Amino acid sequence: MPRPWLLSIALTGCVFATGSCTVRKIDPANPVRGVTLGSVHSPSSGLWPRRLRPTKPSFVVKQGKLPVDESNFMNCRVLKAGDVKDGVALIVASRRRPPIKERDEPFTLTVIGRGEDQEIELKTKDHRITLAVVRAAKTKKPRGLVIYLASIMLISDEEKSFIRKLQKRGWNVAAITPSIDLFAKDRWDLEWSEDKLEEQATMMAREIDNYLAETAFATESVLAYLAKDNQMWVKGARVVIGASAGALATPGLLKRIGGADAAIYIGGGANVPEIVLESSLDIYRPRITVDDQLSASAAKRRRRDAQDKLKTLALQRSRIDPIHLAPTLSDIPTLMLSGEIDRIVPAHTGDLLYHALGRPERWRYPVGHILLFLGLPLQAERVADWMEEKIGAGAK
Repeated sequence: MPRPWLLSIALTGCVFATGSCTVRKIDPANPVRGVTLGSVHSPSSGLWPRRLRPTKPSFVVKQGKLPVDESNFMNCRVLKAGDVKDGVALIVASRRRPPIKERDEPFTLTVIGRGEDQEIELKTKDHRITLAVVRAAKTKKPRGLVIYLASIMLISDEEKSFIRKLQKRGWNVAAITPSIDLFAKDRWDLEWSEDKLEEQATMMAREIDNYLAETAFATESVLAYLAKDNQMWVKGARVVIGASAGALATPGLLKRIGGADAAIYIGGGANVPEIVLESSLDIYRPRITVDDQLSASAAKRRRRDAQDKLKTLALQRSRIDPIHLAPTLSDIPTLMLSGEIDRIVPAHTGDLLYHALGRPERWRYPVGHILLFLGLPLQAERVADWMEEKIGAGAK
């Protein structure tokens, strides 16, 4: 049974990162240029997928108290799932159009709180569901708010350790997960003929944009809720940190909320169609059928060419892919942490993001994706030092 706030990365034959996992190379940063915050942001109607007016999502409480319905904030419905140590757990939902097939096994959210644990089965047929945990700084006066866009592990032990260290440095942290059915395989046609390529490329771009947008919609709703619940949550500097899948959604979030004082990408990349099709996670491997009269070698080339064209068309039709939005964010002080042999978010897509962002400061490590995150707690102090140096954040 998934326990999102305690979930650990499952490893097979991996060596744990130690203090010897040091930075191999630091790429030079562009001169730091400040971003003007606080202005009203009016995103282009053509950029963002439309959302219906939010309603309360369906769920079944298996143990503990009912979530508290906090009503609508922006494009999402916010429910307080329970109190956790030094913070609160939230369920954030937006309506689907049209509904999808329900999962065979509903997602079970377990909230480890101060009293009895809560277990809630969440339904995703009619709603996209995002989870959030907001934790308070461990100092008398917070420096500001870190928006941490989590990986698909829904906040691993290593990410939790990283977050705790940021709390000790004086940061409130709002950790936002990807939509809990991110890249659900039953939404993708696993076999189709090459004459369906245009249709499949459009579908792929639409699905990717919806997932990237969902993180932005959910996060702005969480920010609106926190501002109403307690202004202390959102006072001070604001930093967005995106981890893995969260890093893919970071440019979209920055556009949606009008910027931040600093941004950090951990294990991120650009060109999401490329990542989806080439990741070692085997996210999507379509079987593209071609003319059965072709020889085996000719058919293989034809399928490869069709897949390359699928990537190209889907990227062209996506509006929120980091490769399109990152060039507009160069005014935000930015740091990248990259694994040089990453195969989950392929390293070459990290290079694409680096150049799209205008070649910001980048710390490169001679590791893959998993080891990058296993070593993340060891880098927390250095990351916090970088944040506070760039934005001049101090207790205010």
